[in-house]
Amino acid sequence: MSAPEDHDLADVQFFEIPPMHQLTAEQNSGAACVWCADHLAPGTGVDLQSSIGWAPYSCLACYPIRTAVVSTYRDLYRHWTSCPPCEDAALIGEPLCAEAQTQQTALLRARTAAHKGQPICVSCHEPITQHELEAGAFAPLIWMGYSSPHRGFLHTGACMWHGS
Repeated sequence: MSAPEDHDLADVQFFEIPPMHQLTAEQNSGAACVWCADHLAPGTGVDLQSSIGWAPYSCLACYPIRTAVVSTYRDLYRHWTSCPPCEDAALIGEPLCAEAQTQQTALLRARTAAHKGQPICVSCHEPITQHELEAGAFAPLIWMGYSSPHRGFLHTGACMWHGS
């Protein structure tokens, strides 16, 4: 199966596929899912369309889970960066608006389904605790690394002043 026409594919490729050196030969060749390592019969996986002569594939179960992580993060980031009340609230450590809180909940559910670990604040390097997650005391951050963008999270309040 080829990859669905999906605006999230480039972000899934970039942010969610593990590096080649962390995968088995079967995962690197497309014979196994890059996330769960389940064997893929020919023509049954989702082609993740690498452009470097690498053939990563996903099983049909993992692809929508990883796409949900990317799309919910993107939705929260777009909202947060275009909502002045959210930007103000984050800077002073207050909860974000109701729409952002709904998006935060969707993102946390997607991360849980993808078995992602606890988010780490990119400013203080401390975990964002379960209490902070439930209280919505975090915001998304995208920054430019040496050669590519990176996604992460910040605690709201003091960490916003250092990480943005």
